[in-house]
Amino acid sequence: MEEIDELKNVLERVEGKLIAAGKMYGAMNFGIWLAAMAVFYTLYGVFDMSGWASALYWAGAIMVVVPLTARIWRRLEGLYSAVYPDAKERGDKKAAFLIGLPWAIGSIVGWGLIPSLEWVGVSTDARLGVGFLSFIAISIFGMWLLMTRGRGEREMMPSFVLPLLAIPVVWRMETGAVVWAGFVVTAGYSFTVLWYLHSAFKAIER
Repeated sequence: MEEIDELKNVLERVEGKLIAAGKMYGAMNFGIWLAAMAVFYTLYGVFDMSGWASALYWAGAIMVVVPLTARIWRRLEGLYSAVYPDAKERGDKKAAFLIGLPWAIGSIVGWGLIPSLEWVGVSTDARLGVGFLSFIAISIFGMWLLMTRGRGEREMMPSFVLPLLAIPVVWRMETGAVVWAGFVVTAGYSFTVLWYLHSAFKAIER
């Protein structure tokens, strides 16, 4: 009986470490995007980052960050499958599809549809801000829903709930809407990282 209890304790500690590792991977994913946003706003305060300069920066950032985050999510899903045996691990192509699909839908709605609707927002800047927040909220919510099947990873919720709640505020802003929306997204990502780290430490202390 003592051997069974000891084995149970060992398995629980191993499970705790697996969960903690998964939470750390989640924090890393959002931390990378936070770093990219921080660099952008640092440059924004010094150089003219509007128009083509902004597009060029984010195109380069996406080329660097997306492959890194894709690797992190694949590892996170592998750990998720190890912790929950009933969850089958997906192949690389399917995982990439499930990550890319919500971001493609979010891009179409946030950067294509909403900016073209003149009744959205009180100004062009507000319309772009609403589009940006919608892009983030739709994309991350869709990724969370598809990757976790709507189960677990509650730590991701601030990253899409906060931008969603900020849309009515941005809607009424005459100027500075896009920049403020960027800070809202940064805040949402920050809370997500902190929640992931908190969950990781809790899992380690089990």
